[in-house]
Amino acid sequence: MGKKRIVVVDDNTLLREGLCLMIKSDEKLEVAAEADDGLSAVRTLLGLETPPDLILMDLSMPRMDGLSAIKEIMRQMPESKILTLTIHDSDEFILNCFKAGVSGYCLKDATQEELLNAIHLVLSGKTYINPGIADKVLVGYLEGKKTLKKETAMDSLTQREKEVLKLVAEGYTSKKVADFLCISPKTVERHRSNIMNKLDLHNVSELTSFAINQGIVGP
Repeated sequence: MGKKRIVVVDDNTLLREGLCLMIKSDEKLEVAAEADDGLSAVRTLLGLETPPDLILMDLSMPRMDGLSAIKEIMRQMPESKILTLTIHDSDEFILNCFKAGVSGYCLKDATQEELLNAIHLVLSGKTYINPGIADKVLVGYLEGKKTLKKETAMDSLTQREKEVLKLVAEGYTSKKVADFLCISPKTVERHRSNIMNKLDLHNVSELTSFAINQGIVGP
């Protein structure tokens, strides 16, 4: 039986390299590919001849964040097994990730042994979540008793509009955004106009400030 193939996605080069070394140290696992942001992850996965057995995904990344990448991956590759590896332990992040289709949620303060255990559990078809946050979140989620946050302005945006918002706020031109998302510059402009109308924003400066306040991009 061959080794299980893992794709590692994290914008921190040092951490990503460490994760790859950890995976290679396990005789049952191998690294199929690496990516340093969500957009590269989606493109890398679609370019692989054989889908990986598991995707190890960070959440806070430039160009396309992890949650957006997860949604796009699950849309195009619905059978994917995704294990989120992140610093975020809030209900909102955890619930949104499971709602998007991840199979596991692991915090970055986990030990190497814990992370490898999480990887093998997800590969075996089980759901994993850090013991420290399992009681607080997962039980309520699985029982359908946990509710997500109240709807906000961000919730009025489509997934594509959120992707355009992040890229525009990061300073990319409409042409560059169009290249990243494989759409036309005219379509980007239409999305940007829709975003501003929905959020009652009037220029790129206000759009950028909104994105910073929402934590979509760094200050």
